[in-house]
Amino acid sequence: MVTGFTGFVAKVFVALLLEEVDAIGRIMLLVRPRGRLRPGRLRVEQIVERSPAFRPARARPDLKDWLAERLDVIEADVERPSCAMSEVDFARLASADVIVHCAGLTDFAPDPIKALSANVAGAVHVAELAERLRAPLVHVSTCFVAGSIGRAAVPERIEPGVAPNGRVFEPGSEIRSLHLACRQAETVAQRVDMALERARTFGWPNIYTYTKGLAEHLLASRPELDLTIVRPSIVECARTFPFAGWNEGLNTAGPLAWLISTAFRRLPTVPDHRFDVVPVDDAAKGLAAITAAAVARQAGGVFHLASGDHNPLTFERAVELTGLGMRRWTRRGAGTPLDRLLLRHLDPIPVPADRQGPLAVGRLRRWVDDLPERLQGERLDRARDQLARVERMLELYLPFIHDNDWTFDTSRVRALTAHDDRFRFDLRDIDWCDYWVNVEYPGLRRWCIPLIDGARVPEDPPSHPPFRLESRARAEEWTTRVASK
Repeated sequence: MVTGFTGFVAKVFVALLLEEVDAIGRIMLLVRPRGRLRPGRLRVEQIVERSPAFRPARARPDLKDWLAERLDVIEADVERPSCAMSEVDFARLASADVIVHCAGLTDFAPDPIKALSANVAGAVHVAELAERLRAPLVHVSTCFVAGSIGRAAVPERIEPGVAPNGRVFEPGSEIRSLHLACRQAETVAQRVDMALERARTFGWPNIYTYTKGLAEHLLASRPELDLTIVRPSIVECARTFPFAGWNEGLNTAGPLAWLISTAFRRLPTVPDHRFDVVPVDDAAKGLAAITAAAVARQAGGVFHLASGDHNPLTFERAVELTGLGMRRWTRRGAGTPLDRLLLRHLDPIPVPADRQGPLAVGRLRRWVDDLPERLQGERLDRARDQLARVERMLELYLPFIHDNDWTFDTSRVRALTAHDDRFRFDLRDIDWCDYWVNVEYPGLRRWCIPLIDGARVPEDPPSHPPFRLESRARAEEWTTRVASK
């Protein structure tokens, strides 16, 4: 059973399992409907039909029958008790060997009420489901629950009730206190400020890592739960599956590439800090291997899916390679004339935050704000908006690109997959220059940076007639056959 199928990692994970595991029995997708016009089944059908993640699957002439034997969609809402499932739908899950929980809210500074509902309550409801089914739970979290710890190695473990800064706390009490504080705040902005303050008192840099961390501690305190925690680092463009360069949504590298594609050439970061990136298909492979181990009751504990401990990429190198990718992009005629002028001749450089010089974003914004009224106009208004946008983005990303240098231990997952030809997790074979210039930067330009500029990224064309999964009756017939056996 998989939650979060509409997200980036879960899509690739499910598509990879379908392609690589011929003997897969059935993958049950818990999907939340989006009103009456977009039930869960329709959402899955549209993803299979139009998402680039399923291009390899769509090459099959027998796609409909092939998926009918492998996919089942159950409408559910993990944010509600019992995942808002009926007893009939719950009975369809009775044969589940493992639950993989990928659903969650990944915004850095969301309304904390929404983050609590998606990241904490959702995890608890899925854990309760796993306990009821007596199935192991693979909970997908993030490496960055490590929190603001400066330069440090991060082991593959969790100490329940001990925050990143060493503060001892009771996760249930903290969650109740956060709920109470949210109810007392009058506006969303007040809730965000309050939650950020609470997060930082425990050593978490933002609301995302705070709520994901609370969820980990809450699940780890459930003695009846067979729990495995999987923590990816920064998930970026695919190396090979579904094809080189595919990405979805806004991940960390996309906004940073956008930033240094503007006139702001001095990215505030510490050059020798690690930029811990993992391609999405490598993350999916690692997750698949860990899930298989969980089915065999040979997993448990924490696994990191990261690169910095065995093939580190520094920010200095990443910025340099982004500049190289930019120049190659403009040499091929892409971008505006200004892009071609700036990006071809001005290299981006990483600099510590306190040494950005006279062109630091905050100084430029204050300089624009202080201009006499007679000089103001539409062009300066656009510049002011752009500067404010850059400043907000840098504030969100500074803990990840400047303040901390984490080395995430990946020895457990690399030992687990050392002899697995299909799902080996080991990034020592990545040539960062080749990957970044020929895969990552072109992928960001096609699939991520347009979203920052308010444009849409392309979907694959719809099929004629539209793709449809098997009917609910066929799914229930299959469940009945399993139960009878």
